[in-house]
Amino acid sequence: MQNHTVRIASIDIFRALTMLLMIFVNDIPALGDTVPHWLHHAAQNEDMLGLSDIVFPCFLFCVGLSIPFAVKNRIDKGDSQLQIFAHISQRTVALLVMGLFSMNNFAATASTVGIATQWLKLLSIAAFFLIWNVYPKAEGITQKLFSALQISGWIILAAIALIFTGKPAANEHQLAAGFISVGFAGGDQYVFQYFIIAICAFTPIITSFLHNRNILKLLRNTVITLLIFYLFLFKGANADGFTGLRPGWWQILGLIGWTYFYTAAIFIFTANKILPNIIAWIFFTSLCIASNAGLTTDIGISGFISGNGSFQSLAFAGIIAALLMQNSKGKQQFGRLCSSCVAVAVLMFAAATVAHNYFIISKLQETCTWIFYCTAISFALLIFIYWLTDIKGKKSWFNIIRPAGASALTCYLVPSVWYGIVSLASITYPAFTLSGIGGLIKSFVFAFAVTGVTWLLGKLKIKLKI
Repeated sequence: MQNHTVRIASIDIFRALTMLLMIFVNDIPALGDTVPHWLHHAAQNEDMLGLSDIVFPCFLFCVGLSIPFAVKNRIDKGDSQLQIFAHISQRTVALLVMGLFSMNNFAATASTVGIATQWLKLLSIAAFFLIWNVYPKAEGITQKLFSALQISGWIILAAIALIFTGKPAANEHQLAAGFISVGFAGGDQYVFQYFIIAICAFTPIITSFLHNRNILKLLRNTVITLLIFYLFLFKGANADGFTGLRPGWWQILGLIGWTYFYTAAIFIFTANKILPNIIAWIFFTSLCIASNAGLTTDIGISGFISGNGSFQSLAFAGIIAALLMQNSKGKQQFGRLCSSCVAVAVLMFAAATVAHNYFIISKLQETCTWIFYCTAISFALLIFIYWLTDIKGKKSWFNIIRPAGASALTCYLVPSVWYGIVSLASITYPAFTLSGIGGLIKSFVFAFAVTGVTWLLGKLKIKLKI
């Protein structure tokens, strides 16, 4: 949710720094052992906090940071709780659809139909931009053209989804739906998540109907939504060729979508009070600890939320930080805000130290030790950036990277487009950029180049917003 009424520079800059680092660390895995190990993700059972393990938690923290300000702005504009929930639902579905298409390994199906994998990925991304681009306000023919572009985006995704048709895997529950066999992946573990997606998909439709009472529009949107469900949600994707589209895991965008949905949906019913959000923070953190201890194995919580509560814990930490910022406005109250953030950072560091006696630091295992350390780092970084930009007025120092924060979704997808082009055109980098210091310099320059491309696309009125 982007905030257009109240802008706190440190939030945008924190998000921009996180995106810049995300592009950088996503570009260095090919460098392998030629660069310091601490730059990489820790292995599954490795007790380590690498730079790559910190970036995604910081972004989830930023997701939480934005929610209170965005919700407040919508309330100030007169939106009801139902309208705000409808907006949250739209954003959630968009992120889950993008995550679904981004994570699926197109290789097997692409080879079966004779299409290069990269083309399927590039077509998916093109569809994302057609559907969710920020089109200028227009009327008449121009407005109809923009609507046609959005519809064409959905047609592209539908065409890709239709490629992934076939018999469900042996362990799936089959459900006859017309001429396409579909199924629930992994023995029904996603059924509850599909139910939530259905709620998110139909809430905006119902809200719109309550606002304008247009029966024809209600029927049209319902049919379109049912068609999308038919094509996307009950299919799977693996290395067996025509097996459809299914989560498997929801990819980074999907994980952000699920985290955003739970935290934002809970927040709008807390009346902007800090105590209920602290309780929610404690709940999801406790859920993570219980999962690490093996206490939730029989419950199967992954079927209800994506992850073990760690992602929601990180986002609620961001919400708490935002509420502290709202309650400590201006330079006069900076001391109180600083004391609060430093106290939380110290508390989280102490919790991490204690938890480390029982659980390793592991992003892949989503351990509580990992989220405690990352929460401490996030609070410490936020208060430093807030002091530097909002208090000392040095926000201009970060102008070069601010497009990465203002257009984070666009920035995230640009590298995928470039990687697809590199593969299709067989572009090769100079040998000295393939390892060691040269490789790190290349990845660093690439991160800034992506930020520059994001800025240029914005100038050309090409910007994703959901």
